Amino acid sequence: MNRFEEHGEELVAVRQDGRLKQLLRIHLGPPELPQTPETGPAPVLTPALFSAYRDLDALRYDFPVVLLAPGAERIAEPLSGLIDSLVDAHAQEGVAGERYRRDLYQLERAIKDLAAGSEESSLKSLWIEAANRCYAQTNDEARRKQLRTNLQSARLELNEDGIVACCDGQVTRRFFMHAWQRIQTEQDLHARETLDELIAELTAIIDADRMRSARATSADSLRTSMGDEHAGGIDFDRLSSVLRSSKHQRPLKSNRRKRLHSVLKVLEAQRRQLGAGNGKSHRRGGREYTAIDSCVEALKLLDAEMQRIVELFRAVRIARLEVENRYDEARHDAFFAAFDQEQLTPEELRGLPPLFVHIDGRHLDAENKSALIEILSSDLPIKVVLELYVIPDTLPLAAGQAGFGGWSTSLGSMATGLRTAFVLQSAASHLPRLESEVAEGLRYKGAALYCVYTGPDEESESVPRYLRCASAVEGRAFPCFVHHPGYGGDWAQRFELLVNPQSEEPWPIHHFSYEDSEGRAMSEEIAFTVVDFLAMDPRFAAQYVPVPPEDWHPNMVPLGDYLALQEGETFGKVPYLLMVNDSNTLHRVIVRRGLVAAARRCADLWRSLQELGGIRNSHALRLLEAERKRAIEQRNASHAATESMAESVAVTGTATDTAEITPANTPPVSEAAAAPVTDQAYIETELCTSCNDCTDRNGMMFAYNEAKQAFIKDVGAGTFRDLVEAAENCPVCIIHPGKPVDANEPGVEELMRRAEAFN
Repeated sequence: MNRFEEHGEELVAVRQDGRLKQLLRIHLGPPELPQTPETGPAPVLTPALFSAYRDLDALRYDFPVVLLAPGAERIAEPLSGLIDSLVDAHAQEGVAGERYRRDLYQLERAIKDLAAGSEESSLKSLWIEAANRCYAQTNDEARRKQLRTNLQSARLELNEDGIVACCDGQVTRRFFMHAWQRIQTEQDLHARETLDELIAELTAIIDADRMRSARATSADSLRTSMGDEHAGGIDFDRLSSVLRSSKHQRPLKSNRRKRLHSVLKVLEAQRRQLGAGNGKSHRRGGREYTAIDSCVEALKLLDAEMQRIVELFRAVRIARLEVENRYDEARHDAFFAAFDQEQLTPEELRGLPPLFVHIDGRHLDAENKSALIEILSSDLPIKVVLELYVIPDTLPLAAGQAGFGGWSTSLGSMATGLRTAFVLQSAASHLPRLESEVAEGLRYKGAALYCVYTGPDEESESVPRYLRCASAVEGRAFPCFVHHPGYGGDWAQRFELLVNPQSEEPWPIHHFSYEDSEGRAMSEEIAFTVVDFLAMDPRFAAQYVPVPPEDWHPNMVPLGDYLALQEGETFGKVPYLLMVNDSNTLHRVIVRRGLVAAARRCADLWRSLQELGGIRNSHALRLLEAERKRAIEQRNASHAATESMAESVAVTGTATDTAEITPANTPPVSEAAAAPVTDQAYIETELCTSCNDCTDRNGMMFAYNEAKQAFIKDVGAGTFRDLVEAAENCPVCIIHPGKPVDANEPGVEELMRRAEAFN
């Protein structure tokens, strides 16, 4: 079917509508074409949903974050969270409690201002400076006295300290280096305890042997050890003779003594190296290393250390055999003489001292890509942080292609397919919420990859770095997820989508209120998509074309609605994005075809992640749909058999119980399942997955039975809209709205049209 046969009337209408043709030409044409009627320079615009976040400093969010000192349970904590804890701990009500809360929030704002101009300041030092600033800004003496009392009281209750970090260009490196040092301290402590125990036991054996030596048991040595004041009446010559003749005093054989001293020397050398570090580097093999900036170099360093590691584990194994008195020279000498890397167990390999690698995604060349894949495919304890500054890292849209992302931005999802490496993907804005997952990866015995979007080097005045990073997560351009191989053998245990807003939806939906040109209050539900995120990237400026109000057209469709349409439904429609300028004037901006194609590709990638995370899994939905169809067929067959039997009874005039005329091979079904298709609303209760969506929507209309499966409790306790929207949002499509009880309900015709798909 050609375009005219499919959209004949619409095509004629478009050809006759000059204004629509111009808008479609902008949307479908390449960026080089004229964008819009001459209206002067294009305004600087940002997505409309950003308008509420222009003054980010006035809002409370996850930054600045406090990188907590050793001894704290967590690695990091948002400053706002620490302040809230102090407020909650001060259980005072009334005016005094409200004043205490406001005073601490005033202090928090002052600390945020000071932290913005500081790199390595501790929370306690900033607290003092911020408190003094608050005192100086308070003119009333009585008020100042109360403020001082409240802040000093809170200061005494503050148990945490650490470096205060803002969401700047260095936050990713600082966050991970801090976490790395904290975890390394824990692991070094455990290793020291293990080595100390072995060293102590070997030393005890050697000391006992020394005490059995001829020199130690001589009469002179015994007399000296006892001291003159305790030596009276003791015959030291006879005591020496007795000790030397005892069978328990036989000294160790020469070979064993040498072996014990050799092993002890290796363990003591390793023990001296543990715990070294100054917060910015870590020690390996007696040398200092900062965070490595190359995967190739990391593999070389690990290879160079392998001989030392082999020697260490050889010594540990021998030490344990000696302590347990199980070393057999006839069996073990030959084995340990040939002991090399091949004899290391997987657990010992995973026990190698881990290396920390920090890579700039812009400098990830082919050699490092290959080395990174080798690391992620192995059990080597190398922790790699790949920091991304630009998303996408390629520009396929310049040629109008539909691709989105690139090698770096897709690496996280690709690495999960290897199944051996810990993988965490996040933007820098969400690191405080994922601190426990960050720590899990650093503690994991194998390889770990962290893909982190930090935002461009150039700080934008109109869009703060935190907002840019958060919008990458919000717009599905860089979703947050974690893959932990140690959690189990299936995807449900290993993979989880974390801290993504409205993770069950294709795009997050937000309520947007504004005033039109005549001052009337208006509101819309707006989807925040990857197109909103890319609107902040000057590389894509030509993909956004503002249209003056006089050129607006009824066929202009909000981008979120446009993306929800099927391919054949978009003919003659023009997608637009709501954006605002510095004075909050609302603009409609046409989105070009290449950007829309990229958004669809991004939505497909997000859908794949949803399935891995167990959200609307296609296999599960198919099984549910098959089960739903089977239940309907059984219900209809049962109903048809009942009607047929009833007709037969009517003809013969024989009375029969319902139980007797039900086919014997028909399984019993619930009242809801047995109901025929009617105009009344009903739910296929036995197929309910207990997702809470309908009961949360209207708990009076919908309820759960004893098996926690939904049924319609009271159809009159809500509107027909409640029924239709519940049906549209039901993940297994088991709600059937039927026909409206109130035929005069507002918008009932549109609702009936929407309900047809579910009846």
